[in-house]
Amino acid sequence: MSDSPNILLILTDQQRFDSLAANGNTICHTPATNRLAEEGMLFRHAFTPTALCSPARASLLTGLLPHNHTMTNLTNTRIPSVTELPQHLPSFAASLSQVGYRTSYVGKWHSGRSRGPQHWGFADDEPGEGWHEWWPEGVELEEESTVRLGYDKTKPMAARVPRPLDQYPEVGRTDAAISLLEQYAEQDTSFCLQLNYFGPHYPHYLPEPYHSMYESAAIPPWGNFQDRPQTPHYGYRWLRQRWCAPSDDWAHYARILAAYYGQITLLEHQIERVLQSLDRLGLTSSTLVIFTSDHGEMGGGHGLLQKGAVPYDELYRIPLIARWPGVIDAGRTCDAMVSHIDLMPTLLEVGGAPPAQVDGRSILPWIHGKPPGDWPDEVFCEYLATQAGDTELKMVRTPTHKLAVNLSDRDELYDLHADLGETANLIDDPASVEVRHHLAARLDAQMACTNDPLRTRFRQRMAGFLGSPDMQ
Repeated sequence: MSDSPNILLILTDQQRFDSLAANGNTICHTPATNRLAEEGMLFRHAFTPTALCSPARASLLTGLLPHNHTMTNLTNTRIPSVTELPQHLPSFAASLSQVGYRTSYVGKWHSGRSRGPQHWGFADDEPGEGWHEWWPEGVELEEESTVRLGYDKTKPMAARVPRPLDQYPEVGRTDAAISLLEQYAEQDTSFCLQLNYFGPHYPHYLPEPYHSMYESAAIPPWGNFQDRPQTPHYGYRWLRQRWCAPSDDWAHYARILAAYYGQITLLEHQIERVLQSLDRLGLTSSTLVIFTSDHGEMGGGHGLLQKGAVPYDELYRIPLIARWPGVIDAGRTCDAMVSHIDLMPTLLEVGGAPPAQVDGRSILPWIHGKPPGDWPDEVFCEYLATQAGDTELKMVRTPTHKLAVNLSDRDELYDLHADLGETANLIDDPASVEVRHHLAARLDAQMACTNDPLRTRFRQRMAGFLGSPDMQ
């Protein structure tokens, strides 16, 4: 086997930070990520650069913020803009291939309509786009197991599917990944395998025992469930109209969350199979495993479901765990403010590939237990989609505060030390003027550093609305 470590990147879709037992969830059973956290490093302040599938996945692949890789919408949106990434962009797979890695991709792609994983450097791929393929044609729905929330009542948000577990697509993706691991175990070449699951993104079409694994009555409401902005902007209002339950009774949301947790546990059991295969094949000690998700899910927070043009941590704070035996001491935690755009340069450094010109920065010093003295205590996020209900958001998030600038509607400022649930918008609070100005200046500096095309509009808004002396 090569001296370079193997890399296994496991990516789920639309999974909240607080859905893991390792991150404090006391209801959802998450044995695989428990094991990874116990044997590796748990990142407690990791964030996605954007809370939408295609642009988030493109950022993970390229190490660039959405405004720089330009894929700001879903590739399958009704209102198409960029459906393919520009061909000149870097990708971690192409860079690792050039230094001898065997690269492979299994599962959901959603980062281009016609150019798939092989175009971006993955030699072996088993791509796929959705879970709808598993819904059996002609099968009558079991109404007692079906949750019909959302804008289209003909398409259930959750339902029991009367098929055996071994026919579930996520099991097939796991089988494909294990088959690749078995091939790689016989080769003298390091590998980089990205395994992408479709869940726990809706719809939660589940077999037993997972559909009935969690009782909705046993799931309490989030602390901010009842919070509704006094002056909601258009993105919030659109999400409430499109995705909210028939009433504000928590029981409706709890049914969705029960199915969501069931899907997470199903995935955890599949990830367990992958980790056990690493053990069986003698690959555990030579493999860096990274687990994360592209973005989160509102799940009832602020009375919302799904994701969209709102800045809340339910969407932007994501799970991130790294296990690397012999390098990462077991049971470590990291409170550094890190972003998905930092993973691409990390993988290049781990694999010995030349660095690329990206917006992120390698977190390898944190992994080695040597924190860099100049690491920023902030992350930057944006939401730039142009579908119905979307507005342009620019965000800076520190350990204690968040400023979200809405370029077409109302801005938001939260004191996360006093108000972790983001229930009190302090944007007009006279006592918060100084912190508001300070965060606006930091956001402006980041936009300048990353050549953000919206910086002029941002500065006009900050100077006119906030009146910040830092912005003059």
